[in-house]
Amino acid sequence: MNHVALQPIHVAERPRWELEAFHRSPSYRMDLVALFTMLEELPFRSMLDVGSGTGLVVREARGRHPGRRIDGVERFDFGAAAAKRRLRKRYDVMTAVHALNHVPHLDRAAATMAEHLTAGGHVVVVNPNPAFTWIGVEYLDPRILDRVMAPHGLRRMRRLEYGNELLVYRKN
Repeated sequence: MNHVALQPIHVAERPRWELEAFHRSPSYRMDLVALFTMLEELPFRSMLDVGSGTGLVVREARGRHPGRRIDGVERFDFGAAAAKRRLRKRYDVMTAVHALNHVPHLDRAAATMAEHLTAGGHVVVVNPNPAFTWIGVEYLDPRILDRVMAPHGLRRMRRLEYGNELLVYRKN
């Protein structure tokens, strides 16, 4: 298991009021710390945040990485017009913060991510802690995700556990 030094994070913009409690939670803050620490280690010119919700990750990434193309799609619905426009492009990095555990067709999602990821690009998945299943949060076992990603040329290269977990896949 690889560890990275986690640094405190300051989120530049306030999230929408109805999600504020979630965004302020220590668990979600650690997710952001882990994500942005990992992004500092990965070379990229473009990034797509999958399941971007209120756009917090996109806004924060744009502030931290000016001059890079950073997009987000809220729903992993590849039939949606906005998603289709964004997915005409290729990305060096794709992030999914608490998103893939909600995708009904994970194999299709993995295929689409791999198709729009540059060679040598990375998929960074932030997965919730399995202990949160009692409040209705679905947990995506990394072994299942590994099996789904592998046929699409995505191999896990890193796993960071800090309560929740961060998984990094690289496209061959």
